Amino acid sequence: MKRTITFLVGGAILLFTGSIGVGQEDIDSIIKAEEKALQEIMDKDQAYKDRVEEFTRLYQARITKEYEEYEAAEARRLKDMEDAIRKKWADFRFDTQEEMVDYSADLNARSSVNFKEGTVEVEVIEDAGDAAAQQKAAEEIKKKLAELAVKKSADNKPILKDQVRLKPGKNVTAQNAQEFAEEVVKEKPLKKKTYSAPDGKERVKYSVTVPMVPNHIEIRAKEFRQDVCDQSRRFNIDPRVTFAVMHTESYFNPRARSYVPAFGLMQLVPKSGARDAYIYVYKKDRLLQGDYLFVPKNNIELGCAYLSKIRHVYFGGVKDDKKAYYCAIAAYNTGAGNVARALTGTTKLGAAIDVVNSHDAQWVYERLLRSLPYEETKKYIRTVTERIGIYESWM
Repeated sequence: MKRTITFLVGGAILLFTGSIGVGQEDIDSIIKAEEKALQEIMDKDQAYKDRVEEFTRLYQARITKEYEEYEAAEARRLKDMEDAIRKKWADFRFDTQEEMVDYSADLNARSSVNFKEGTVEVEVIEDAGDAAAQQKAAEEIKKKLAELAVKKSADNKPILKDQVRLKPGKNVTAQNAQEFAEEVVKEKPLKKKTYSAPDGKERVKYSVTVPMVPNHIEIRAKEFRQDVCDQSRRFNIDPRVTFAVMHTESYFNPRARSYVPAFGLMQLVPKSGARDAYIYVYKKDRLLQGDYLFVPKNNIELGCAYLSKIRHVYFGGVKDDKKAYYCAIAAYNTGAGNVARALTGTTKLGAAIDVVNSHDAQWVYERLLRSLPYEETKKYIRTVTERIGIYESWM
């Protein structure tokens, strides 16, 4: 007659089927053998885990090195560009969070869009003393205005769509961009300024400025409405907060860039926020450059993911959404550690969450405004919070 004996060895259930005459010594022997076999499996499993961890560490170190090399190369490229531009222009303007700036290949023409103020400007420089300088400048300005009116972002959509108009209120398109440029130069006298350039030449700068339509910010925001709503729902965050953050970070300028550097609509820093968000979404690490982050869909996806990680991971223990968003908005600008320090005097998130949960939303907001380490972040949380209401009716 046979029977089945059940053993619990190292947390594993083992079944042994044998004759009814199995003695205690036989059972002990079986248990020892099974424990040994189980330990060998566990040792192999740990060795595998160690190899995976080592590979992950080396891979992350390699990606970090790529980020550092990329940032250094970007800094060198911008410095070289700045040096070349200053020689001719005596000043340096380049892409910012609020402004998109482009130069012609010979650096003699500069076009810009200020997405905060709602202005389009084209400037052309000519050598002083050239009798035909003004006429040449006017032709170049018309050319640049027509190009700028239909210039496309990284997603191949016109950046200024419905934001500049012909008289009497007709939107500028690819079909009438040249007509728009002719109209502007005909009706607006060119501004003229003579200056001495650092390269030793006397030059004259000719320029013209065109206002965008009054609701230009709203028009741009609506271009991204579907993506913002889709990604906000995907990552379980309030789309009104996403819009308010994007408005504050870039004024919906898809070419936004800061000195950090941070790129795109939600001003993602490649080595930190963008990288964290990509790992959070895709569970893998990779180098994300400006070309990737300038694509609006990519930027909105990772910006929403980063907001979500702050809200649901770093401050996931905060029970009330309003209080959690005050913390998340501040952390988006200055980091979760600085927010924790403002609340508790330490960077421990657990302690910060306990403090937040034990006070009302107004206390949390006022404490952050008093104790956050940078004036920029204090202004940021005020501005974003105020702008949430703008998008209330959009949801």
